[in-house]
Amino acid sequence: MRLLSKMPKWRRSAAIQSDLLQQLSALSELLDATARNLRLGKSMASALQAATETCATNNSVIGELVTSTTRGESFADAVKRLLPAAKRSELVFTLRTIDLAATGGVGGVLALERAAIVLRERLTNVADRQMQAAQAMLSTKVLSWAPVVVAGWLILTSSSVRNFLILSLSGWLCILLGFSFNYAGRRWMQTIVAPSAA
Repeated sequence: MRLLSKMPKWRRSAAIQSDLLQQLSALSELLDATARNLRLGKSMASALQAATETCATNNSVIGELVTSTTRGESFADAVKRLLPAAKRSELVFTLRTIDLAATGGVGGVLALERAAIVLRERLTNVADRQMQAAQAMLSTKVLSWAPVVVAGWLILTSSSVRNFLILSLSGWLCILLGFSFNYAGRRWMQTIVAPSAA
């Protein structure tokens, strides 16, 4: 997390987005694999342990849940203890679903499968948002660089524009206002489009 805080904001939001996509994919795979193992007749603890071995889940909270329940701690107690450590809502949703499914019965398997479907739908929504945000950010970059390029071209090619912008106080004021509005618009668009860390 410290590494993320040292990154520029646009890179940090891209890293957050990528991390969210990976976590959603891994959690939906975990829930599907756990449901399959339950259908094969395994207990909830062994089904979850087998699912974490076959899925690419490197989440420490899920690992701690598997370790605790394999040692005999009840799912209700383990989930209650681990919920404060879950930072993302997707992980909280997964933990609560596993706790619900641990109560037994066919409903537990259905709960795991439906929760996996919900996480995959969320994954699709996040990917769609990322695609639409990329188009909006490209438009923002084009629209914010175009005035700078035009102003540079005019300064190079026109002596009257160059004299006004560089040699007069009102010209410097125009340049300062232009760059300020350009920067503010760019930052505003990044704030609208960037994903949140929660």
